[in-house]
Formats: sequence, structure tokens, C-alpha cells
Amino acid sequence: MISIHTPPRPSDLGDVRVANRAVVLRHVRLHAPCSRADIAAHTGLNKATVSSLVTELIDRRLLRETGLTENRVGRPATMLVLDGAPYAGLGLQIGADELVVVAVDLGGNRLLTWRRAFAAPAASAAETVQALAALARRAITRIGGQGRTVLGLAVGVPGLVDTDQAVPLAPALGWRDVPLADELRRALREPGFAVAVDTDANLAVLAEQRHGAYAGTADLIHLTGGVAVGAGLVSGGRLLRGGRGFAGEIGHVPLDPAGPVCACGRRGCLAALTGVDAVVRRLLPDAEQDGPVTDYLPELDRIQALARGGDDAVLAGLTDLGRQ
Repeated sequence: MISIHTPPRPSDLGDVRVANRAVVLRHVRLHAPCSRADIAAHTGLNKATVSSLVTELIDRRLLRETGLTENRVGRPATMLVLDGAPYAGLGLQIGADELVVVAVDLGGNRLLTWRRAFAAPAASAAETVQALAALARRAITRIGGQGRTVLGLAVGVPGLVDTDQAVPLAPALGWRDVPLADELRRALREPGFAVAVDTDANLAVLAEQRHGAYAGTADLIHLTGGVAVGAGLVSGGRLLRGGRGFAGEIGHVPLDPAGPVCACGRRGCLAALTGVDAVVRRLLPDAEQDGPVTDYLPELDRIQALARGGDDAVLAGLTDLGRQ
């Protein structure tokens, strides 16, 4: 940390510049089109610093100028917007019966979406990591073929994720103490970009807060439901993680001591009552006659069809689930 008591070291200055670049990019993302003077006025950075940072970001094709605006007091100003045409970010998600990869540009525009059928609850953590890496490599190759460079990769997990980006517990997947970020980096042979891991709920609420119908909302809750149930929390414009990174993990809040056994070992947890596997098991008693369900979409379609057809048992079950 730089202070009046600590002479700045080169690494300190480099870190400060990286942080300042992020501040400028974040401001432009939220307020584009905007001028250099706008950035300085709203971020607290001085004009010379902003000018230097903007020049660097334009050279890196992260920002671009869009011309002059005269709708302001004083001289016309050159306006800035995000560029990022040569870059992309990747997102991976582990679901109950599939793996998903999405690529987006810096503006949040989707470049590709691929899904691969994969029964993660029936696979080992090592097998899942290898499947994720294979899917990521395909996406990286496709993005590279478009002349873009991948800047980072994030993985959404239906389970607990600690501050070291490891998964201490994911009952829906049968995981315990899986260093997912480290394992995926190794599987990708230490790629030249950041690999991050978070809960699917945290990533979902950030996406909604930045690009969804509630973009810019300071306080937001996003609930996720699948084999795991969770909540992503934004408070005061910031993601709320909690001291150990487990804020929002509502799936294992016990609701019914006499309820079904949960994958975590307790009874009557929210996930054991309302997770997609629990819903299918309750409303379609015959679903597992031929073995464990590995593709939930057909079963959910069956439930929907039965409900629309007025099936009394299904309607009663859905009503009870709604109360929980």
C-alpha cells in the first residue's frame, strides 16, 4: 500500500495504474458516451492521469472515440465508449445435467453459447474439471478464429465457494474440498488469462445488476434454482459475500425437520424440498424407474404438461412447493 510513510515501489505504482485503468473502464461502461473531463470529475482522478489512461486504453482497443458533442457548456468534447472488439470473456456453468459455455464481448453482447450434456452429479470432480477444460478449449479456439483474445474465464458452481475460489462443499455435485480454480488452471495448462470461480447465484446477480432489467440497481437479490438453490446479494452496489464467502447460501436452511433427506445430510433443507431433482422426484414418482435422471428437461416438460392438463396430484404438489 502506498502512503506518506511508505515510499512507493515499482510494483505499487503498477498496481495503482491497473486499478485506475479499471476505474476508467468501469465509468465508461456505466456512463458512455462520456468525455475525459467527465471521467475526471466523477472518479476523482486528475485530468493528466485520465488523459494518459485513456490514451493507453485506446491503444489497447479497449476504448474508442466517437466524435465531438456540442450539447454542453464550453468547448465541444471528444466522447468515449467501450471498444473491446478484439477481446472476449468466457463463462462456464455446471448444471444438473449439462455444462454451458458462453462468450461475451466487453459490452456484454453474447458471441456464442454452447451446451454439452453432462451428468455432473454422477461424475467425479476430476472428470468434471476435464470436461470443463475441453469445452473451454473449444470456445477459446472459436474465439481465437474470430480474431479475438480471451481476457478471462469465470465458472459458476452450484455450491459453496470460499475466498480462495475452492469449493469446500457442493452437496448437489457430491463435492467436498475441491480446489476448482487451481485444478482448471492446470487442466488448461496455465492459460494467459485469469480463471475465477464463484457461485452461480453470485455471478447471476452481477449479470443482472450490470446488464439485466435492473441494471444499475444498488440493492438486488437474485434467486437461482436447479439441483442447488441459492441467492446472490448486491447491497449498496457491491456484491455481498460474507466473511467466508458464503453469504446468500440459502439452499441448506432447514425448513422441515421431518422433510426429505438432503444431499448435505440434514433433513428438510430448502434445496431438498425445491431443488429441480427434488421436484421431479416428488411430482413424477416413476421418473427414476429406469435409473437416475440425467436429463431433467424432458421431466420438467412432463410436469408442465400434466399441470396444464389439470392433473390433481401435480397441481397439489406444485401448490405445496409454492408455499415452501
